[in-house]
Amino acid sequence: MPTERDKLLQLARESNQESRRLDFKAQFDIESQQAWCEIIKDIVAFVNSGGGVILIGVANDGSSSGSDTTAFRDCDTANITNRIARYTGYQFSDEIEIVEIERAGVRYPAILISEADVPIPFVKPGTYAVPGGKQNSAFSQGTIYFRHGSKSEPGNRDDLTKWRDRMIKHARRNWLSGIRKVVASPPGQTLTIVPESSPLAKIGQIDKVTISTEPGAVRIAPTNPEDIWPHRRKELISRINAMLGPGRRVGTHDIECIKITHNVLNNPRFAFRPHSRSSPQYSEEFAIWIAEQCNKDEGFLEKARAAHKAHSATSS
Repeated sequence: MPTERDKLLQLARESNQESRRLDFKAQFDIESQQAWCEIIKDIVAFVNSGGGVILIGVANDGSSSGSDTTAFRDCDTANITNRIARYTGYQFSDEIEIVEIERAGVRYPAILISEADVPIPFVKPGTYAVPGGKQNSAFSQGTIYFRHGSKSEPGNRDDLTKWRDRMIKHARRNWLSGIRKVVASPPGQTLTIVPESSPLAKIGQIDKVTISTEPGAVRIAPTNPEDIWPHRRKELISRINAMLGPGRRVGTHDIECIKITHNVLNNPRFAFRPHSRSSPQYSEEFAIWIAEQCNKDEGFLEKARAAHKAHSATSS
C-alpha cells in the first residue's frame, strides 16, 4: 500500500495543476527576502493542512520555467528550517525533506512536507522591502495558515475542524492497530505499553500487560466504542442492504450465520462486546466487508448458511 510520501511524490511527478497538496514556483531567488517569506508561508500552510510538495522551476501550467535552480539545490535543509523557526518559534525536524522530482525528463528540486501534530502559527510577521522604501507582509503575527485550493491563506473554523478530524482519524487507526496486535498475541505473552511521547519510555517506567485466557483476568475496553463500532444488528443490516445491488438483501439469520462461520466476535476490526451478556456492536468495516463479499460472490450468503447449519449439527 503506498504511503503518504509515495502519494505526494507521484502527485509531484504527474500533476500539471497546483492544488491543496501541490505548489509550483517558477523561480526562487535565495537572496530575496520576499521569496523566502512567500515560500515559508506555503511550507507552514502545507504542514497545517496535512502535507504537500513544492516544486522549484515549474511554471503554473506544469511546464518547465527554464529558471536556474542550482542555488536552491545547494541550499542546506538546516538553512530552511532555521529560517522557518525565526517566524514560527518551532524548529522543524522531520516535517520537511529536500528531494528531486523528474518530470518529462527534467529533474527539479522539491520540498516534501509532512503534517504537524498541532497547527503552527506565525509568531513574527513576514515582512520584506519593496521598491519605494515600503514594506509588504507575506503573513502576520498570530495567524495560522492553511491551504485553500492552490493558495495559502489564513485559516478559519473549517480548517481547524478538518485538522481535528484528521488527528482523530490517525489516532483511531493507531488505536485499532494496537488492538489487532493485542488480539493476535498468544496467551502468556507480555506486551509493553509505552506512549510515544512519554518520557517514561526513556527511564524504564512503563506498564506491562500479560495476555491471559483466565476467566478472572482484567479486561481492557475502549472508552469510545460507539465511534469504532457504531452499528447494532438492526443498523448493520440496513447499512449492508443500502450498499447491495438491486434485489440483494441480508437478514437477521444471515448476520448470525456470518458471525458464527467467520468468527466475527473474535475479530476487533468487525465487532466488540463490552461484556459477555451484552449484544455485539459492529464496525463500518464489517458492513463494507459483507457487502463486498455478497457482490463478488452470489453464493456467499448460501455458503454461510450451509456452514452455520453444519456447525450447529456438529455442536448439538
